Amino acid sequence: MRLARRYGIALVALLLVWATVLYFCSEKLTNYDNSKSSSPVELVWWSKHMSWTQDEQRQCGIHTCRITNRRSRLPMARGVLFYGSNIKTGDFPLPRPKHQVWALLHEESPRNTPFVSNEEFLRHFHFTSTFSRYSNMPLTTQYLPSGAALTSKDYFVSFAGKSRFGYRPPTSVVFLQSDCDTMSGREDYVKALMKHHPIDSFGSCLRNKDLPESLQKDYLNNLYSPELLRFLSEYKFMIAIENAACPDYITEKFWRPLIMGVIPIYFGSPTIKDWQPNNKSAIFVNDFTNPQELVEYLNKVADDQQLYDSYRQHKLNHRKPISNKKLLHNLVTRQYHMGDSSPGASLFEKFECAVCYHVINTARNGKADSRHYNCPLEPVYARLEGQEIPSNVADWRSMMEVGQCQAKILDEFFRRNLRFNDAEFDAELNRRIEANNCNNSSNI
Repeated sequence: MRLARRYGIALVALLLVWATVLYFCSEKLTNYDNSKSSSPVELVWWSKHMSWTQDEQRQCGIHTCRITNRRSRLPMARGVLFYGSNIKTGDFPLPRPKHQVWALLHEESPRNTPFVSNEEFLRHFHFTSTFSRYSNMPLTTQYLPSGAALTSKDYFVSFAGKSRFGYRPPTSVVFLQSDCDTMSGREDYVKALMKHHPIDSFGSCLRNKDLPESLQKDYLNNLYSPELLRFLSEYKFMIAIENAACPDYITEKFWRPLIMGVIPIYFGSPTIKDWQPNNKSAIFVNDFTNPQELVEYLNKVADDQQLYDSYRQHKLNHRKPISNKKLLHNLVTRQYHMGDSSPGASLFEKFECAVCYHVINTARNGKADSRHYNCPLEPVYARLEGQEIPSNVADWRSMMEVGQCQAKILDEFFRRNLRFNDAEFDAELNRRIEANNCNNSSNI
């Protein structure tokens, strides 16, 4: 009896050892480094509506990856790539094997895909590239071509030179925008400013002037064209209001006036002061209680050369034009910025190689969280007169709430790890909205 008991204990111990070995072997297989294999690591673009067909081997430093948008290669793929603006809620590669990395590229605000900004959705991705400084490949300064562009005087007009244009008011303000319905209430704020001061408004939104004929054709796709910059540089101030107020979401609206030597009137990213060239590089809408108070300050700055030029030290301080160490560090270490025409420097190519490196060299236990794409559920807008709110804020709030509901449903579908389609997703979304229970889980 004792002998049988000993044999039983030995057998149980042997089984435990064998189970442990199997576990660690499975982990090794899951995290197997394809760089040691003769075949390159494969990455599949899942986003359907890409405008090109792709299937090529890419050399990313010392690593080689096969990049394709052929969905038939999914079983061989170590990474699946998603472009945020083209994600469809009923189209995901499920069931998902444990070894597969999901990678998200999304440089835009959440207006097109509001579910993306929710942690319930983000936590299913191992790698992200967004405007947030906390993403794996941050795009925070992507719209700033270079530090040299900030300090260059190619488009600089002196204070006296700006004051010579007698056909413009001394406090010359320009607004150039063609996206006329925004979460930030941009158009409502500019309308309020116009009640207190004349503003030259080009583009489709609140237009009261036409651009020169040579600039009218395609200025939206030539944000930094020399001709456009020379035209706008004659103004003292430029309205720079983002379409959404998300931390680190900073577009050309901020950088372009700085490059020209025009003072930005900025509203948008609540972290913008972390990124300005110096402590005093822009006039911030949030520093004023209402548009009238802002206009009064603009008039004061426009009449005082010393005060005006104090905002342009990135152009005028030759010894130390940029004092912001965070910005200087970012300009050296960032992986992508617009205007780089060297081979392999496009946003998509940079993203593909970053994911290639990540898949080969990084364990799969790291996941994204809300910091990787941090936008508030409640739309944030510039303060208007009294208790007035922007005209479409309720619509944007509703859109973000639906996005939150979508993210919760996607989270449950992903954890179930079974294929689903648009009809199934829409049916569940409609059921929850009609029952007013988006915050509750279901048995899907």
